[in-house]
Amino acid sequence: HAQDPELEHRARLAVSQNVADYIFLGTLNAEAQYSVHRNWTIGLGARYNNWTWRHRQDTQFEARQQTYYVDGRWWPWYTYSGWWVGGKIQYQEYNRGGLLGPGTEEGDAVGISLGAGYAVHVNHWLNVDFGLFGWGGMTRYVSYACPYCGSRTGEGTKAFVLPDEVRIAIQFIF
Repeated sequence: HAQDPELEHRARLAVSQNVADYIFLGTLNAEAQYSVHRNWTIGLGARYNNWTWRHRQDTQFEARQQTYYVDGRWWPWYTYSGWWVGGKIQYQEYNRGGLLGPGTEEGDAVGISLGAGYAVHVNHWLNVDFGLFGWGGMTRYVSYACPYCGSRTGEGTKAFVLPDEVRIAIQFIF
């Protein structure tokens, strides 16, 4: 449906919750964006997951994280409407392993995340925001033979490129 771009630009603040993060092992998340121009938003966000899943002690799985980021998005038509591209500067403390093999890694990562997506208007105060992000940067890490044994297999600093976020977010616009 047609919207008046000037009315849409008056919507300055949006807060969102990414349903896909909750589906991925219950990762809590929140994001706030602010429209600084008809086609630009800036934002802050966080994700948190501190749980370890353990069927038995020898089948432990971890995907713990605390992630904090500052982001910016460019919207070709106007903010909170249609296609967007964006980037984030991101810090993450993580501990993951035990799913695809016995190895585990924990550490601190910092980097840049790039993504794109599409926001679907439900009504004037609600969107469903779809998107994909990937990120790269540097991590300082320690690796272990398994999630439960504590036997170190390596440590150091390395570059990485990884998927970052699948986004299916409910976005409230004010």
